Amino acid sequence: MKVKDIVKTIKQNRSSFGDERRYDTKSAKDELTVMKAMLNDQTYQVDIYSSEGKVGTYNPAKSFRGMLSSVISDTTGIPRIEADNLLNNYEIKTSEAKSVLDFSKEYINTYLQTGRKLPLGGREKSNVSLIEKTIPAGYVRYPVKVGEDPDGRAICESKEAFVGEYKTVKVYGPCPYWLKNDNK
Repeated sequence: MKVKDIVKTIKQNRSSFGDERRYDTKSAKDELTVMKAMLNDQTYQVDIYSSEGKVGTYNPAKSFRGMLSSVISDTTGIPRIEADNLLNNYEIKTSEAKSVLDFSKEYINTYLQTGRKLPLGGREKSNVSLIEKTIPAGYVRYPVKVGEDPDGRAICESKEAFVGEYKTVKVYGPCPYWLKNDNK
């Protein structure tokens, strides 16, 4: 299946369940489906942007297959063209897509430990970077449901708990330079 079709289907399914405005929904199945499609859909590509505007395109499936082709050619001694031909007809399996997905996640987690920003790259409508952030230990307040009023609405009280220091991720997502009106 094509990446764009899968993304569209996932969005439609979220809307039909009424969770399109919830940011905390997740689906390991959907993650894996998108990764497998990205590795197999050789027609899918994204535009790359920088301060100069659109500077190129990136095709995940072709890039991944190019890397695999190089490994196959270097380890077996077969010509690169032959390795390319073998991979062009190969369908990445679910288990292989899961390995790439797990690797991708661990790369992000590991790189963020360096304290440096991880730019995800400029795209048509975004220019997002990630950085690890430490939340210091301290007391936090949180609501606890203690009952319901006559109309069925929750009655909550505020409780306090001590939370140890932990790590999170901060997202930087300024307006992309190439979208600002004074650059057109």
